[in-house]
Amino acid sequence: MKANTFKKAVSYFALASVFTMAGCQKEDPVANQDLTANANPANNAAASQSGKAIEGQYIVTLKSGENTDESIKTMMADDALKSTNVTSKMEGAIKGFTGKLSKDQLESLKNNPDVLSIEQDKLITLGTVGTPIAQPAQTIPWGVARVGYGDGTGKTAWIIDSGIDPTHPDLNVDVARSKGFVTGEESIIKDGYGHGTTVAGVIGAKNNTIGVVGVAANANLVALRVFNNSGAGTTSAAIKAVNYVIANAKPGDVVNMSLGGGVSATLDNAVKTAAAKGILFAIAAGNSGVDASNSSPARVNAPGVYTVSSMNSMGNSLPSLIMVLL
Repeated sequence: MKANTFKKAVSYFALASVFTMAGCQKEDPVANQDLTANANPANNAAASQSGKAIEGQYIVTLKSGENTDESIKTMMADDALKSTNVTSKMEGAIKGFTGKLSKDQLESLKNNPDVLSIEQDKLITLGTVGTPIAQPAQTIPWGVARVGYGDGTGKTAWIIDSGIDPTHPDLNVDVARSKGFVTGEESIIKDGYGHGTTVAGVIGAKNNTIGVVGVAANANLVALRVFNNSGAGTTSAAIKAVNYVIANAKPGDVVNMSLGGGVSATLDNAVKTAAAKGILFAIAAGNSGVDASNSSPARVNAPGVYTVSSMNSMGNSLPSLIMVLL
């Protein structure tokens, strides 16, 4: 399968799907978020709160060359941080941690020589699930027919989403490389919301007698689960997923992020770092009529990063701004 065709494979779902930001809670920001009734992410209450920060929760990024564990130990020794403040760590190309910080701790860490940047974490949520890929007889979705499809055998798509059903008969899921990034559920890759499995079907559903045909039929699909069973997650989880891609993907692999919302310099930098290694990204512009220059990682402008918007049957782009199409 040609590289350009495979890029279409992942880009198609980025055209049609969007993650929107939702409001925050003081304690567990992703607990009990029931979003399955949202009919359209561009018109629901979650979308209206796009970009809202999680109160008191921050993403602390360390400077290049620093060791996450050692830096945290030093910060605790200096009374700038307590072990209870750290909720998760980031290892790899992007180093640091996510934590619940007081105002005094925040000010102290801003002056710490190991710290590169600090930004508030955000709550990200999924829109509703499209047509299920399991059908009595195989069909070719309208969008897939429009962009074309081919044999994706041997190609890999990393899907940062709500997980994938690893037992689905129409999907070739690479369970060994799949990973969960929902806090406390790192061992879970199975999709409990449905969105990620639908994305996987559009990208790589087998060309057989059931379900649908994906644009890169039979491609290897890696599930990177950053959204829980209610379709809620955090920007920090998305950053860790991209970090995992940087460490494990190879040049020519494609990452799908149907992601839109507020600005995160750390998430942008993670995508740029991965793209610099030759890893391709298909990112949704948002499809909500909002300038994508105010959305991460849609605003990323780098070789190998494709930010795309949806179009109707007449070939007209829907109200969303395409920032990058290199």
